[in-house]
Amino acid sequence: MSVKVSYLHGRFGPHVMHGRLAKSLGAEFEMIDKYKKWNEGSPSKLFLIYAWIYNAFAFKNPKKYTHFLVSGPHFSPIIMKIFRLNRKQKLIVHLGDETMYFLHIKWYGTIMQKALIGLLNQYDALFCEGNMAAELARSNGVVKPKIYTTYLGVPIERQNQLLKLEHNYESNNLIFISSGPGGWRTYYKGLDLMINAYSKAFQLNETLSFTIVGDWDEDLQIELMKNCNENCKMSIDFVGYTKEIDKYLSKASFYFHTARGDAFPTVVLEGMSAGLIPLVSEWTGSKEVVGAVDKACVVSLNEDEICNKLISFTKMSINKRAELAAKMREESKKYTESFALQHYKEAFDKFNKETEC
Repeated sequence: MSVKVSYLHGRFGPHVMHGRLAKSLGAEFEMIDKYKKWNEGSPSKLFLIYAWIYNAFAFKNPKKYTHFLVSGPHFSPIIMKIFRLNRKQKLIVHLGDETMYFLHIKWYGTIMQKALIGLLNQYDALFCEGNMAAELARSNGVVKPKIYTTYLGVPIERQNQLLKLEHNYESNNLIFISSGPGGWRTYYKGLDLMINAYSKAFQLNETLSFTIVGDWDEDLQIELMKNCNENCKMSIDFVGYTKEIDKYLSKASFYFHTARGDAFPTVVLEGMSAGLIPLVSEWTGSKEVVGAVDKACVVSLNEDEICNKLISFTKMSINKRAELAAKMREESKKYTESFALQHYKEAFDKFNKETEC
């Protein structure tokens, strides 16, 4: 079977790893709103519908592609499918964001909730990052497409750098790496939850410290720390964007990531490769990697439970920390970029085999 893939992504370009996954299929890249821009700002609902239809009909020569790989659920490809494609042409949506979890908790309004589920059911396949997203898709009523689990991975050069980082595990320093700058991403990444749980733990053990790497609005930082006392505020370091991430990783003992629906964040894998002990939520997709080593490092979205786990970390001996970190490091080695690319191609080949006429 001769395959030709079109990869449709957002205006600001795909996530780096998502782009590499698409390239592994030999895809040609195109912006989802190339012909009528809508994927930025806050356009009206009427304009959105107009732009979706316009882009669907303006797309040049869609018949030359056998597959359309779409970064996140979008309406234009479905409109194109209905009016311009034949039955043999397949639409695949890559889900590597918050969509499945937000559907699960009914974050969206009733109309949008139904529209998104209906939209997803029009695709031929869902490529879901991690088992969590795939399981949520099934439980959310997405029943028509074939569902495949895919993964992300760390480039081997980067992983090798991280594996060389050394720790003495004496500090009670936690680190979190991600950017906002605010809004819904604060909730999605769980930064509010982490700071609230951390502030409770700090009241019980003032040797704790928390380093937050990435861009977050200053007003948001103040709001997030409003329940912290002065000593607690001093122990939280928002360092902003930096290229010297390894400097901060080497000073930490624990990687903190209790997100709400983060599909399969590679930064958790990087933290493990760096020799840190992760603490993730049951709604962080990387939990399957963490839990394979120690299920006690996976917690619910409960401030008190997270606080108690942080305190238990502070009571862990240096030898125990080093032993657990070594196991986490070993488990992370599997998840390289080459592993992810190969797994992705295998999922694509499996889909084609299962849908051959």
